[in-house]
Amino acid sequence: MMALLEISVAPIGTTQTSMSHFVTDAIRLAEKEGFKYHVGPTSTVFEGDVDELFELARDIHTGALKNGSDRVVTNIKIEDREDNALTIDGQVNEVKRSIG
Repeated sequence: MMALLEISVAPIGTTQTSMSHFVTDAIRLAEKEGFKYHVGPTSTVFEGDVDELFELARDIHTGALKNGSDRVVTNIKIEDREDNALTIDGQVNEVKRSIG
C-alpha cells in the first residue's frame, strides 16, 4: 500500500532568506529514488512505501544540515491506511469531486 508524507523543512542559520534551494535538493533526491511528489507553497507531499518515506524524510532533514544550514526544524505528517490505497492524485480528486 502507498502512504503519503507531507514534509516542511525550516533551515535556520543560513546566509539567505530563500529556501528554494533546499526544496530543490529534496526534489532531486526524491526523483532519484523514484518518488512521486507535489510541491505546495509551504510543504511538499511525497507518495510511496511508508518505510521508504521515513528514510526520505531523514535524508531530506540531514541534507539540509549538510547543505548550508546550522540548524533545521522539520515537520512531517504521514497518512497511511490499510483499507484503501492512497495516492496524491486520488486525494486531490476526491476533494474536487466533493466540491462539484
